[in-house]
Amino acid sequence: MKLNSAKKTDRYVLKRILTIALIVYVAVFGLAVLFQRFIMLHPEKLDKDYAFEFKNAQEFYFATEPKIKLNALMFTTAANPRKGVVMYLHGNSRNIKAWGKYAEDFTSRGYDVIMYDYRGFGKSNGRLDEKNLLSDAQTVLKDIQRRYPPRDIIVYGRSLGTGVATRLAMDNDVKMLILETPYTSIPAIAWSRLPIYPYSKVCEFILPAEEWITKVKAPLYLFHGTDDPIIPYSHSLKLAEILKKSPDDILTTLPGGRHRGLNKFKEYQTKLDEILK
Repeated sequence: MKLNSAKKTDRYVLKRILTIALIVYVAVFGLAVLFQRFIMLHPEKLDKDYAFEFKNAQEFYFATEPKIKLNALMFTTAANPRKGVVMYLHGNSRNIKAWGKYAEDFTSRGYDVIMYDYRGFGKSNGRLDEKNLLSDAQTVLKDIQRRYPPRDIIVYGRSLGTGVATRLAMDNDVKMLILETPYTSIPAIAWSRLPIYPYSKVCEFILPAEEWITKVKAPLYLFHGTDDPIIPYSHSLKLAEILKKSPDDILTTLPGGRHRGLNKFKEYQTKLDEILK
């Protein structure tokens, strides 16, 4: 009798544990889905009258849809003749006030740089979603194509911007595609952190770069730090595998590099010298 009672108690305790675990699982997943935009996007707004302090930059706007204006900066190289232009697609945080400092890596090498803020970032208005993130980028590129021939246009993506840049290079003729800290897809980033949820079913942003990159015809270069805590280095290795290329052929590995500050590495600057000469 005591043995049966003990078994019943054990089953009850196990059932309680499983029930609590299920409740926690569902609750955490529900909160992640509910607040996914706040987890993924970290824009910083700027007052409309804010004056940028970059010496070699001109501010303007891209009108991508009626009532939608995306704030942009054009950084002009002092080189004569200039080699072309870099369309720079930034990451998921801040605005072009913060990202503008990276233009020097390209203007110093003879390229103009065009950088703009996504909807809801900086002075840009609107609400960002995957559809308009991609369509806005295409509209911006079309405007750039009116001023520069395809052979002079480099598309550069950073973090969030790498998926967008990849799609642009898939759909358009460009000189080169450069990706810094790229991912295979947005759900895959979440899976890298906590591989227990069906992220692909609920993520508002998917950006399947792993599918798009196979259709890119332009020369491709990747930069990734081995200690990136946001987008693991394994994502770049996976992209190389998908393309059936040796990582040494397309990936500049930055030992100890994290998610930011990769341009401070000698290997990064040396590779830029090589591909932007």
